[in-house]
Amino acid sequence: MKESRQDRYYLEVEGDEFFDRNMKTVDAHRLRPHKARIVEQIAECGLQPTKILEYGCNYADLLHHYATAAEGTECFGVEVSAKALEFARESYGDEVKLYRGTIARNELNDDSRYRGYFDLVVIDDVFCWVSRETLYESIANIDDVLQDGGFLYIREFYPQSNRRNVNHHVSDESIFCYKPAGPHHRVFTASGIYAIVWQKVTTDRADSWAREQGKDRFDSRWVDTILRKSLSEYFD
Repeated sequence: MKESRQDRYYLEVEGDEFFDRNMKTVDAHRLRPHKARIVEQIAECGLQPTKILEYGCNYADLLHHYATAAEGTECFGVEVSAKALEFARESYGDEVKLYRGTIARNELNDDSRYRGYFDLVVIDDVFCWVSRETLYESIANIDDVLQDGGFLYIREFYPQSNRRNVNHHVSDESIFCYKPAGPHHRVFTASGIYAIVWQKVTTDRADSWAREQGKDRFDSRWVDTILRKSLSEYFD
């Protein structure tokens, strides 16, 4: 198993610091706007998941929404921040099953009961923080827990060329945000066992702002993608 300095830093330091910077004043029982958009997009596809896993779930507000919206829905989360998980447990009790770790290293993936278990896996703005050393282990773990016929939701940056930005919140300049032009969802479709069933491309800022800042407008482009997994249907 590969060691990753970046993954370790997020697990030991930056996960909690991110929570402290952004989550101290949140209302645990009000779904954050970007999580509400995920709910809307999944519903737009007609999906009604009953076994949901979110990697990088923070304090699990999206999972809490699904756990309480329909009886019998099972929701699981993996998160690097101990503070976020503590907040989630205090807020939601045992409605969501939570594990601390990275996508590449966590106890849920170590448990054989969850192989092919979930019908929806969510990765919301997380791939760019994953170490390149453990990227393919992370992808393998995602695929391992998603059932045949299940769906994978990915929200990520979508630049024109590969970008690697230093995380400006971190004093150590070896911690990066990776934004491949691919982007990451294409690793899944290249396998031949994932197909895009829904996709939306957006930009954070207007063209005029990009020109004023001397930036490429595509630096702020995002793509939300829902993929369906099938081990046999996509081959002739």
